[in-house]
Amino acid sequence: MRAYLPSDLDAMVALDDVCFEAEFRFSRSSMRRFAEVQKARVVIAEEDGEIAGFCIVHVERGVPRVGYVVTLDVALAFRRRGLASLMMAEVERLAGEAGCELLGLHVWTDNAAAVRFYERIGFAYSRTEAAFYGEGRDALVLVKMLG
Repeated sequence: MRAYLPSDLDAMVALDDVCFEAEFRFSRSSMRRFAEVQKARVVIAEEDGEIAGFCIVHVERGVPRVGYVVTLDVALAFRRRGLASLMMAEVERLAGEAGCELLGLHVWTDNAAAVRFYERIGFAYSRTEAAFYGEGRDALVLVKMLG
């Protein structure tokens, strides 16, 4: 695992296109903005020079300080091997080092596999946000205390 480099952008966008349906994907400009903003902490998982997955977390200002998981993407060939858990552990560490007391994220209500994954690694339901992903696409807000 390593930190983000600007040269990773095209591979990240391509992976996001594979991982998510069109309405959940980030444009190239959005991905760049999310990965390169000062508050971003990005973990890249790489094998043999290929990006196997990545996770972007933003360290938000406020009290308590919160880390927001923008996205977690894992290539199909690397799923069910513990990579997502390893990347999440690393972003939790980075968020903790940045003073975050809590991690939060949104997940589409119909994405049962993702909900199970996040619950398995310690996230809990906080609330439902109507139309977060657009009309008729509600999101669950999940949170995890750090430390």
